[in-house]
Amino acid sequence: MSELATVWLTEMTQPEAAAALAKGTAILVTGSVEQHGGHLPLGTDAYAALAVAERVAARIGAPALQVTAVGVAPYHLPWPGSLSLTPATFMGLLTDICAGLSRAGVTRVLIVNWHEGNTPAIRLAGDTIQQQFPLRVVVAETHIITNSLFPDEMEFTHAGSMETAAVLAHRPDLVRLSDRTPGADMGQGIANHALFRRRDVFPILADFREIAGTGWYGSPESIDRQRAEEIFGVVADHAVNGFRSVCEKLDEFDELVGSPTVEESEGRR
Repeated sequence: MSELATVWLTEMTQPEAAAALAKGTAILVTGSVEQHGGHLPLGTDAYAALAVAERVAARIGAPALQVTAVGVAPYHLPWPGSLSLTPATFMGLLTDICAGLSRAGVTRVLIVNWHEGNTPAIRLAGDTIQQQFPLRVVVAETHIITNSLFPDEMEFTHAGSMETAAVLAHRPDLVRLSDRTPGADMGQGIANHALFRRRDVFPILADFREIAGTGWYGSPESIDRQRAEEIFGVVADHAVNGFRSVCEKLDEFDELVGSPTVEESEGRR
């Protein structure tokens, strides 16, 4: 945001925030607080989402806000330090925050997420939000984007190269590869994780030890800070381009079916 010293809503003064939100777009950031072995912090998913959101916010000139560092991650609770919200609490936070954003003039919310456990609740909350307020919700699943753009480098593991890169791109001081605890077998972890990521017939994950007995698997040593910065710049560009193209289609849909007025949204509540 060229006219402001920060992209973070919490660092703005009230007049700065009012002017920024009146432009119509806000970014909400969601992640998780969960175990990532001895080499990455509990807030890895939160820092990853912040890394992308900060870059996206600067590119599109929209204020960003971290909804909460904690996400929906009950399957990590066997490890002390891991935290989880219920889906209802998580959804309530998103809905209540969007109520205030809507009153401030926001009509488009981009949720930058880096935790697949949050996704079902984000989808449900997005539906509720759109029913209650005259705004549209767009979601950027940044862990999916990162792996899709760099499938050979950014492995879709847990606490491996992709999540190490995410922390290197935002808080490199928190990466401690020398403190790694033993990781689970890579091949077995991939196979187990794939079972829960199936789209046709799949079980619901109850305990992450069903995927990796030690809590993590992957190759965190395969990435460095410079490459992480390059990758997350590309990820942010992809998220920005995707958001803009989605908004163009939403504008077309609004012309076709009409967008809800404030009065119509109030009547649904």
